[in-house]
Amino acid sequence: MNACILYYSLSGNTRRFAEAISDSLQIPVFNLITSEYSIVEEFDILILGTPVHGFSPARHVLSYVEKLPEGNGKKAVIFCTYAIRKGNALKKLEKKLAKKDYNVILRVSKRGFKLNKQDFSDAIHEIAKILEDS
Repeated sequence: MNACILYYSLSGNTRRFAEAISDSLQIPVFNLITSEYSIVEEFDILILGTPVHGFSPARHVLSYVEKLPEGNGKKAVIFCTYAIRKGNALKKLEKKLAKKDYNVILRVSKRGFKLNKQDFSDAIHEIAKILEDS
């Protein structure tokens, strides 16, 4: 398994989630604002995180996905953080990735404010399991 984590964070929750995944599973993590689109070509699995804005993925994330190279069936795990409701954020992100030929194998989310590493343990366990099986 050769995976990387890309994320966008506004309040810090999505960044903390991405870093918790990275620390637990020893996967490199990149802020998509400062990362080249081609970085995903170096990895077999893309783990992509977004905050929820208006029940949708952050526009920065959607814009980034549009500029990604074709996935050619590459696997993806998507995650989000949200304060009130996630709405269809992960469904919208999955659809956008599918248009670029990325195959979403897991969707996880976490609700809350000022989340810490322990808050993500159940989601990290799900990600670890799916990555083992991939």
